[in-house]
Amino acid sequence: MSLKIGAIAQRLGTTVRTLRFYEENGLVHPGRTPGGTRLYTEADEARFAALLGLARLGFSLQQLSELAGLRGSSQTGDEASRAVASRLREMDAELEQRARAIDEQRQDIARAMALVKRCHGCQQRPTPESCDQCPVSVGVQDIAVLNVVWDEAGSR
Repeated sequence: MSLKIGAIAQRLGTTVRTLRFYEENGLVHPGRTPGGTRLYTEADEARFAALLGLARLGFSLQQLSELAGLRGSSQTGDEASRAVASRLREMDAELEQRARAIDEQRQDIARAMALVKRCHGCQQRPTPESCDQCPVSVGVQDIAVLNVVWDEAGSR
């Protein structure tokens, strides 16, 4: 069964340009008709989906290319399996590190939400002068995400 790239893009929630980018970088190799039209298979769609999933998790094109080339650059199944296992361990460790960072950021956001909700109903203009005098703002500088918005309120 051959698929059109536009249909694959739509099903995967991406653009044709993104899929072509992966193809141009040698990560997907569709078949072609005698006239040169690309023919995408369900296996190509699955490969695109995997690439997109990994890219959305922050893996670079270089990392994806290296992963994709491991089996082809190996002389034996043993060599390939060891190289793939090693790379997968590295990827897992990278994801674990990102997961910890996400958890920390979510905790910071939760602290920010708790503080910001205490401001619901406040009738004061949100300026450094008025907010700095409010007991609600005690410790605001210790909440990282609030450092993005807190000092800017008076400059708008």
